[in-house]
Amino acid sequence: EGSNTQNENGIYAGLKLKLSPSWTINTYADLFKFPWMKYLVDAPSTGNEFLFQPTYKPNKQLEIYMRFRQQLRQKNAREQDGLVTPIENVVQRNYRLNISYVVSEFLTLKSRIEYVTIDRPSSPHEDGMIITQDVLFKPKNLPFDLTLRYALFDTDSYDSRIYTYENNALYVFAVPSYYYQGSRAYVLVRYTFLKRFDLWVRYGNFLYNNRSVISSGAEQINGNRKSDITIQLRVKF
Repeated sequence: EGSNTQNENGIYAGLKLKLSPSWTINTYADLFKFPWMKYLVDAPSTGNEFLFQPTYKPNKQLEIYMRFRQQLRQKNAREQDGLVTPIENVVQRNYRLNISYVVSEFLTLKSRIEYVTIDRPSSPHEDGMIITQDVLFKPKNLPFDLTLRYALFDTDSYDSRIYTYENNALYVFAVPSYYYQGSRAYVLVRYTFLKRFDLWVRYGNFLYNNRSVISSGAEQINGNRKSDITIQLRVKF
């Protein structure tokens, strides 16, 4: 569960079932225990995680999968008496539907809708949702690739945020969190020239509907827009 196995005991088991040429089921169970305190948990704690994901792929062009994942982790309760900090169960459930369709050898469309719920005794029920549409354009006879995304999201707070993978430059791993209410769009272009050079340019933008100030401290933005840009050049010798 953490970056290493310090202060952790657990067991993990995964299973993949090939029911037919078109249907596959992936599932796993993860049980873990922390014998000592950890960040935001002032006592020994336990937890578990379960996933169930059926995938339907009738041909090379279409793939549909559904996913259910439940995570139970123990954290400090938000209601305290000032003497002892009790811990409580925090249950998160994620529901996802993902559709990928290869229109042609150079054009792929990917659509996703995901819904999340958060339940804990010391806070009201929270939920969130995100809808994303990706377009991947990779022509073989042209020196560039193009990736586009548009997303709409709405969550009750940062606690009910949803993480979603984003395409980026080579060796750049991007899984930002989507939270509050708004939209997100980005465009990524890869351009190859002179046989030795590869240039990646990526621009993304968050537009929040219910925020007038984003982040805080040195990262505070006075407004409802947050932009990011990546430029990377690779030279082959």
